[in-house]
Amino acid sequence: MPSVDEPGISLNPPVIHRGANGGYQAINLAVLFGAKRIILLGYDMGVADDGRRHWFGDHPTGLNNPQDHDFARWRANFETMLPDLDRAGVQVINASRHTRLECFPRMGLENIPWM
Repeated sequence: MPSVDEPGISLNPPVIHRGANGGYQAINLAVLFGAKRIILLGYDMGVADDGRRHWFGDHPTGLNNPQDHDFARWRANFETMLPDLDRAGVQVINASRHTRLECFPRMGLENIPWM
């Protein structure tokens, strides 16, 4: 699928917007596939208390390990989605246990109504 480095999300398949990270792209794909409600899990968007930058730990030799400025840019990118998500009638709920991504409503996974 072609991708472009544009703010917001693409509402026109087959193009998706990059947002500089895979989680951003996954949301765009879900919208293009017709999702009307998206539940986020594991969108930490920051360095964990134990210093890890990925759930599995850092990559060897520091390769592709995001820094604080990367996380800040990614969080700002997610905010650009809000008008497009609203226009598409898509609700995004951040159910991540630990997160610094604050632009989406937060809810514990156990409290999300599934119907």
